[in-house]
Amino acid sequence: MSEDLKEVLLKLRKLHPNAERVLPRPGGWNDGNAAKILRAFLVRIGIDKYVTFHTLRACFTTHVLASGAEPTQVMKMGGWADFKTFQIYVRMAGVDVKGETYMFR
Repeated sequence: MSEDLKEVLLKLRKLHPNAERVLPRPGGWNDGNAAKILRAFLVRIGIDKYVTFHTLRACFTTHVLASGAEPTQVMKMGGWADFKTFQIYVRMAGVDVKGETYMFR
């Protein structure tokens, strides 16, 4: 995480120390409408390219895993209940083979 983002999130946490989350969650986010909410947000800020919720979740997950985060923590952040499904992202990030390719140098 960048230091700038970390600073912003820590300031938000101080403003609302008893809040469950640092950032608000739009209504409908947990009702299967995350994709619609994301699409409306992207259109509102001028991004017309087709981006799906799944794509953003996958990109976030593979980047965080590749940076060295613990898979169990990333799984918790992304809301996966099934480790078998989550393993797809571990493979995509290459962390399951990290350090194993040294013999091909």
